[in-house]
Amino acid sequence: MAKKPKITIDEHGQERNRRGEWWSGRPVFLEPVLDDPLNFPKIFKWLTGFPGFFFPWFAIYMVLIGVCYVWFTPELSRMETFQLGWMGEIFLRNLVLIWVWTGIIHLWFCGFKMQGRLKKYNANWQAKNNATFLFSDQVWDNIFWAQVGTLIWTGYECFLWWGYANGWMPYLDPAEHPILFCLLMMAIPFWRNFHFYWIHRLIHWKPLYDWVHFLHHKNVNVGPWSGLAMHPVEHLIYFSCMLIHVIVPSHPLHMMFNGFQTALGPAVSHSGFDEIVFGDELALRNDRYMHYLHHRYHNVNFGESNVPLDKWFGSLHDGTPKSDEHFRKLHTERAKAMRSRQE
Repeated sequence: MAKKPKITIDEHGQERNRRGEWWSGRPVFLEPVLDDPLNFPKIFKWLTGFPGFFFPWFAIYMVLIGVCYVWFTPELSRMETFQLGWMGEIFLRNLVLIWVWTGIIHLWFCGFKMQGRLKKYNANWQAKNNATFLFSDQVWDNIFWAQVGTLIWTGYECFLWWGYANGWMPYLDPAEHPILFCLLMMAIPFWRNFHFYWIHRLIHWKPLYDWVHFLHHKNVNVGPWSGLAMHPVEHLIYFSCMLIHVIVPSHPLHMMFNGFQTALGPAVSHSGFDEIVFGDELALRNDRYMHYLHHRYHNVNFGESNVPLDKWFGSLHDGTPKSDEHFRKLHTERAKAMRSRQE
């Protein structure tokens, strides 16, 4: 019997391996801001470029939190005591945000399949008629757990609003400290990713993985709703990055940005696509291969690309065949060592 070819060509002319996976050929991109040595022209290009640090995602989040802060957040005086009224308003706002944001991304990539499998890492679509997932459907399973996550996100946000309303939260006045206000806003993505790396390593500890994190890793072939498909305990740990505002002087806009990026960002990072393609000419780089590889291999790429902790601690898989071979050998050596200990 003839062997199957190692490479197949899909309907878009993309080369796929035996598993049906496509790779752009670019190594995983790490933002240059923490490079050693620092390359200032490269950093400037990343800060001001498109896509880059500010555009498009940072700018989109700024617009969203501005609109929600002005028009869809209750008055601070109402938040001095915990009441279902104002807390329900914030939950409803967050619920609408999750459904609109993640829903649009899902419909583009997976619902209407606006670009088919073009730039899709995994050739398959998400599972249906699969008892592994609630309702035997991966998408509806993911949607259910995302609603649980939205409730927990709202709980953290309401607690912090209550703290601001009662004056015990450390506060940063943007009128008195405009530069510090802006710098802190820029620092939030780095804090969030620093926090994410360490809590992610924590929940890969076997007892927590087997009890909690396994639920998220059922999603090997990820989609936008997979991002917040977590066990409630993992949601509690994941959104705890918002508690930094109890210690660090900040404005409610900082807290909202922290929460919004934590809640909305996973839909982008779990899209499963390397680019958002508009027609024949226009495409927006997404570069989410780093996290796709985490779901593929489980023991690599625990963090994200702007805080290179994976690079520093040896868990970075950059997608190249060389990196693949390195981790394959490492896995083999660990398996041999484990068998030796058991004997």
